[in-house]
Amino acid sequence: MTRILVLLAIATLLSCSSDKGKADAVAIVATSDSTAVVTDSMEVPSGRISLEIVKMGTGHITTTILVNGLPCVFLIDTGGGATLIDKSRKKHFQLKASGGRSYAAGISAATSLVPTTATLQISGHDIKSKDLFLMDISYINRGLRRNHGRQVDGVLGTDFLDKHQAVIDYGKSVMYLTLDTD
Repeated sequence: MTRILVLLAIATLLSCSSDKGKADAVAIVATSDSTAVVTDSMEVPSGRISLEIVKMGTGHITTTILVNGLPCVFLIDTGGGATLIDKSRKKHFQLKASGGRSYAAGISAATSLVPTTATLQISGHDIKSKDLFLMDISYINRGLRRNHGRQVDGVLGTDFLDKHQAVIDYGKSVMYLTLDTD
């Protein structure tokens, strides 16, 4: 009986692997109640656009989105509460402070967030982002460089991922988004 169960388990694993020997892709769906639903790899869901993601050797995933018409490399942070652009890139992306400061606690300790606005362009769609902050993320880039990762310009946080109902499909290296522009 044990031998049959082992054979069934092996058969199941083999049927789940692709021609390259990897397991089928898994997607994480961000939902509005802050939970994540894990699903099998899927086709582009209706009403969504796809955005390429790149997995660095460090295990982090990034994507590139145009900010005020310029390519901006974002680290995708499913645990980060805010969407940020490095304050050292403020002039490059033509960003201006649009309000007071607030503070956020993160891995590197409490730090200042400065609200800003920008136009994000994703797959030809312009989105006016009101929930964007400038912050010193040099500590993130130092850590990435130490581990031979790619430098990033910003961080896509759960605020953005939740608002646009992000579905991350690691197997296909894409992230699907809805683009309500309100």
